[in-house]
Amino acid sequence: MQLTRFSDLALRLLLYLAGHDKPMETTATVRAVSELFNVPYTHMVKVTHQLGRKGWLTTTKGKGGGLRLSRPPEQVRIGEILRTTEPANEVIDCFTQACPLRSVCTLKEALDRAYEAFFRELDQYTLADVAAMPALQKLIQISL
Repeated sequence: MQLTRFSDLALRLLLYLAGHDKPMETTATVRAVSELFNVPYTHMVKVTHQLGRKGWLTTTKGKGGGLRLSRPPEQVRIGEILRTTEPANEVIDCFTQACPLRSVCTLKEALDRAYEAFFRELDQYTLADVAAMPALQKLIQISL
């Protein structure tokens, strides 16, 4: 399974904020994060807007404003994030073009179970778990 670019950027942003020494006090600007990850500013604006609407980020405009995590990273599961950022699609679509095997096929059910197992596996990890990786810590130090 391949994640959407949107989910990829959402995870990068949340992990970046979670990886700081005091993640609940850390703020970053959309511009700084978009430059850090070398992505278009407008794309990162869309990501932060959705993360704010879904309750993952607190956003503050104006001087001293920026982006902050809304919940402690130890309480945020990776699977939980991806369930809200990935489009609600099925692994396989048996109905757009009528499939003659549809009434007897068990492949769709197996793929749907595998898709849900993917998210359940990611529920084993929190933002704090993944943010502890040494490479992220180096990136954070470079960006300060």
